[in-house]
Parts: sequence; structure tokens; C-alpha cells
Amino acid sequence: MRRIRNLARGSTCLGCSRKCRSLLGQAALVSPATTLLAVSLLGASLAPSRVVASAPEGTPPLGFFARSAAAQSAAEKVFLGTPTATQMRRWLMQLTEEPHVAGTPQEKKVAEYVRDRFESFGLETEMVRYEVFLNHPESVSLSLITPREEPLALMEDFLPEDKDSSADGMFPAFHGYGASGEAEGQVVYANYGTAADFERLEGMGISVAGRIALVRYGQVFRGLKVREAEKRGAIGVVIYSDPADDGYMRGDVYPDGPMRPPSAIQRGSVQYLSIQPGDPSTPGWPAREGAKRLTRDEMKTVPQIPSLPIAYREAEKILREMGGENVPDGWQGGLPFAYHVGPGGAAVRMSVTMDEGQKEIWNVFARIPGTGDPAHEIILGNHRDAWNHGAVDPNSGTAAMLETARAMAKAVEAGWQPERSIVFASWDAEEYGLVGSVEWGEDRAEHLQAHAIAYLNLDSAVTGGNLGVGGVPSLRDLTREVAAAVPDPVRGGMVGDDWERRLHQAWASQAPVDLDRKEAFELQLGALGSGSDYTVFLDHLGVASLSFGFGGPYGVYHSMYDNFRWVERFGDPQFVYHVAAARFYGLLAMRLAAADVLPLRIAPYASALSAELDNLRRDAIRKSRMPRGAAEAAPFVLDARPVIAALSAFGDAARAADARAEAIVEAEDGAAAAAINESLRTLEQAFLASDGLPDRPWFKHLLYAPGTTTGYAPWPFPELREAFESSDAEAFAIGVERVVAVLEQATRQLRAAAAR
Repeated sequence: MRRIRNLARGSTCLGCSRKCRSLLGQAALVSPATTLLAVSLLGASLAPSRVVASAPEGTPPLGFFARSAAAQSAAEKVFLGTPTATQMRRWLMQLTEEPHVAGTPQEKKVAEYVRDRFESFGLETEMVRYEVFLNHPESVSLSLITPREEPLALMEDFLPEDKDSSADGMFPAFHGYGASGEAEGQVVYANYGTAADFERLEGMGISVAGRIALVRYGQVFRGLKVREAEKRGAIGVVIYSDPADDGYMRGDVYPDGPMRPPSAIQRGSVQYLSIQPGDPSTPGWPAREGAKRLTRDEMKTVPQIPSLPIAYREAEKILREMGGENVPDGWQGGLPFAYHVGPGGAAVRMSVTMDEGQKEIWNVFARIPGTGDPAHEIILGNHRDAWNHGAVDPNSGTAAMLETARAMAKAVEAGWQPERSIVFASWDAEEYGLVGSVEWGEDRAEHLQAHAIAYLNLDSAVTGGNLGVGGVPSLRDLTREVAAAVPDPVRGGMVGDDWERRLHQAWASQAPVDLDRKEAFELQLGALGSGSDYTVFLDHLGVASLSFGFGGPYGVYHSMYDNFRWVERFGDPQFVYHVAAARFYGLLAMRLAAADVLPLRIAPYASALSAELDNLRRDAIRKSRMPRGAAEAAPFVLDARPVIAALSAFGDAARAADARAEAIVEAEDGAAAAAINESLRTLEQAFLASDGLPDRPWFKHLLYAPGTTTGYAPWPFPELREAFESSDAEAFAIGVERVVAVLEQATRQLRAAAAR
């Protein structure tokens, strides 16, 4: 569901219209804020945490007693030797034979296919049904009416060389949770449709009230574009993909290359994802049979005005006719003429009729029971549903998950006995707003908080060969160790070699300079925002979460051309990175499931948070130096000293807990291991606030959440960031108190763990 083109600070994020490239592995996956050594601008500092190198031959993996290592090594050899490119290709071809939108019979067929494959591996399986609010298009149309009458296409072109580009089985272009309605009016071009873009228009004396906003995909989640336009009185929204962002200005276009061709349309949901995901008719409670339901008019997270996505070929017909002023600096896209903001010159008519209401979805589960502590679970998740054939998004991940399950079942057959249970979760209706995972998470909240150890997410697994990982910092050391154990099938060496090199290059090119001190690179995982199925686990339930993928140039996101041919020609022609994805996925799970002491290490959390706080402070300094108009108040002074002090104490406790964990491993003390494991498992829940974030209480994590104005991209310290963005000193002070409270709770928990 998600992409961020570049998470490096200071870059332009094009990608909240597509899967986060922290999941797809682009070169600049992680902001300097998450890679800097923690050094506070106010003078306090945290010592760097242990950086894990590839373990020497014969060294037990992180958290394993020496006596456990041989059996684990034997099991991992069986696991790593099982996945094959031939089988990956077969899985993907079968999964993507036809479009399978959530709530359709075709999607249930794919659910049954996945269940049957799990059963064929000898795994326990279950299908769980929910009835949720979804929409499918009944009729949609869009026409240019001024200066001439011309219908605009809402389907892609058929390509003779690509059988799956046929319209057979495909819905025309529509938005998930888009409203039914008709609108006719002048067009105003609003760039990416961010709050700042609409404010820029207002500063130019241009209103979208009573008009139709034309915006391009990128920078923020598409639902927030519609929300901003609706707040300002627009009667409709048209969203197009500009060739500057993922079309011919980025490379050769499909079918000759991987980028977006002129007729390709990005479908997607326009739910207000950063307010609350899941079924909008059951906000905060599971969509069980007989559950209370809101009517559409009562729903707070879906638009009330119609919207449609279009291709840049059709958008060009509108943009060429637009009157008004030339666009401001930075608003010009890639079409070969000067853009104008309007209004005047161009008007359109749109009509949207949706078949909406309760539709059934199916989550599919398979389980490998633990032999010593079966109640505790490692959950591996991937969604199946797609807006089209979904060869990259999401079924490259589904194929990799199936192969992971097959290989893990082989390890069990060979005698491997995981301590804890492993659960494979195949989610439905993710594309509409993470619906399948959210409903299950809400349904099983008490169980998950009592028993879940980690959630490992795999969405779009492969568009190239660049590993990218986002996750909570406590999973960093395990991730680095596993990346050093998975072979890179093209470059040689291990997939972690290139990953670390790219992260270091990104840091070196963009790290802020401070002459008063030396800053050192410290690898961290990318921060998680939202846009994929880890959201309910991390943000709502406090379960340590991670999401990864292998990325490369990918311009056909959510279009008809995201199909098997694209993957075979451009994404992974030999299917070797699909194999690497399965190996990486499975090794993470196997080590979490079998380690004597859970391989969660907390010192990286302290340094990552300190770096993020430094970054917020830097932004405040930059903002204070910006010129202001006579009527503008000076920005408030950002006083984060209480957080810095709390982070310093948290860092000390984290290092003590990590040292205790290592001592327990060295002593091979099983009783002590059980005690510290529970402290490590529940640490993430210490960061939750029962009343959640201001104005969005479903999001309970006070350290990480999606930005209210980004939708996908993360806001570390979300309450503090939101107060800073709105220059609200009172809200910032309240947020500081709340952040300090959860850090102190976590510190007490870690001190107790270290003392045992």
C-alpha cells in the first residue's frame, strides 16, 4: 500500500502515493535522524550502543546458548537450502492469474489457494471471516467540458505483448472509500495537494471552494489530499501521476522499461489513514458479526466528496487548457509545457456511483506450534488483496511468504523444534486501509498483548535488489545479524553488505555538520509510519514490529501493469531476490522463535530516539531563523530538556539490561532467561498511552506514529512533532510530560530486568 521515495531528511518525498521504499530498499532508505549517533543539541549525550558485526564462524546467533547453537545451525541450513527461484516463479504466476480486489469472489479464491498451500506443507490452518465496509465502482466517468467536450479515459491501454493488460476482470479507475457523487466545475491545480500547497494557493488569492482540485500523486498519502481539498470547500478531486515523479523523466516506461507509461493509473484508498485505519464502520472495535456499525455519514475517516485517479496522458488534456497564473517554483511537473494554477480555461465533469456496504473478507493463518513455550508467538504477515493482478504489490510478498513457510516446514520435518510458535498471517483488504489486519488485531488485542513477541511484515517484497528495512530499534541487532547471513545472489557477499554501504553513503551525504563535535555513523532501521499491516501491531498494541523488502525502479504501482510480465522483465527476472526475501524473512522468525534469550536489544532504541530528538531541535532552530512577516509571532522555544534527561536515564538502563541479557546467555541460565524475556517482550507496551495521541486516540504509541499530514511517513515523537508543526507551545509542554512518563516507565522496567 505504501511507498516513500526518499526518507533522507531534506529530500522531496514523492512516495506517499506508493509503497514505502523503506520496504522496497532504495538507496536512501533511512533519514539521518535515524542513523546519527545520539548527541543532543542541548549538550547531553548518549553513548553509542553495541554495533553487531557478522558473527564469526561458530559463534552462536544473538540470544542463543552455546548448547543450543548446533541444532539451530543445522535447522537453518535446511531452511536456507529449500527456497528455489523456480518455485517462487510458480507461486507468483498462480497468485496473479487474475485481478483480486478485496471483497470479490476472485480474492476469496486467492485466499483459498494460500490456505491450500499452507495445508500442503503440513501446517495447521485457519480462515477467519469479517464483514467490513468496502466499495466497488458501479459507474465512473470524467470528462473535460471546457473548452471542449472530451471524455477522459479511466482504464489503461491494452498492450499486445502483455496479456494481463486486458481489461478483463478489472474495475475501472476508482478510489477505495471514495464517495459517490457528481461534480462539475472549474479546475484548480494544487501541486501535490498538501496542506502547504493549499495554503500557498490561498496566499495567491485562489480558492478551491466550489471547484475541482487537480493534484498529483506524491509527498503525502492520497487520502489526505482529498481531506485537505474537502476542508477548503472543493466539490471534487482528481489525482494523477506526473511523469516527473514516476514516468518518463525517471526512466524508460513500460513495456520497454520499468516506469509508468502514459495511460497507467494509480488506484488506491482515500481513507484518512493517519487518523485511524481499519473498517471505518467499526472504528476501534472488531467487525464481528452483529457488531455496531456506523453509517457512511457517521464515518469520520472517509471523504464526503467524489474523487478519481487518472493517468498523466489524460491529465495533460486538462493541464494544457488551464488559465490563471503560472505555477509557483517547485510546482512544475514533467509534461512539456508550462503549468498554470487556474481557475479558468479548463472545467471538468465527474460522476461516481459506488456499490458500497458490508462485504466479506478473509484472513488466512498457518501455525507452527512451539515445543517449549507455545503460547508466545512470532507473527509473519503479508496481504494478498490487490487493486489489479498485484504481482509486486503485494504478491511478490505472498510468494516469498509461501516459500518461507514451505522451507520452515522442511526444517521442522528435519527435527527443528522452535521454542515459541510461529504464525503466518495472510491479510485481506489491506489496500482499503489495513482492514484485515486491523480487525484481527482489535479482535485479538488482549491475546496479542499477552503473547505476541514480534510482528514481521512483508508487503511488496521485490522490485529490485536493494534491501531496505524499517522497524523498531530493538530489532536492529537481530536484523543486521540476519542480513549478514543471507547471500546476495547478484553482487556476491551478503545482502547486508550493500544495505549497510548505502545507508552509510546516505548518512555521509546528508548528515548535518556541527563544528563543535564529531558525529559518527550508527546504523539504525528506518522508522515505521503507516501504510502496511504492521500498523495495528506497533501503534495500537505495542508489539515490536519490522517491515522489509528488496527495491529498485518501480513505476507501475497500483496500475494494471503491476503484473507477472513486469516482474519477470524488470523486477526480478531470475526470481533470485524473491529467494533472498524468503531466506531473510525466515531467519528473522526462526531466531526469534528459538533463541534462549529473545534477540531484542534496547540500547539502539536510546540512540535512535536521541537522534530523532536532535533532529526535531534542528528543525526548530531552522524555523526560528526563517524570515517572518510583521503579523507573525516568533516561534516558541522548543524546550526538550526533560526528554533529554529521560532519554539519558533510559539509555543507561537499556545498556544495563542488554549487558544482563548477554550475561544470561554466557551463563546459559534458563530460569533467568525466562524472566528477562518477558521484560524484553513487553517493553514496547511501556511506550503506549491508554488515551492515545491527541485527536487520534487509536494511535497509542508515543514514540512512533504516522504524521497527521503525511499519512505514510513517520513522525518520531508524534505528539511533539505535531505541536511543533502547529507552533503550539502548550501542546508541546503537555507532550513532553507524556513522553517523559512513558520513558520513565520503560526505564523502571529495564532496571528491574537488569537487577534480576
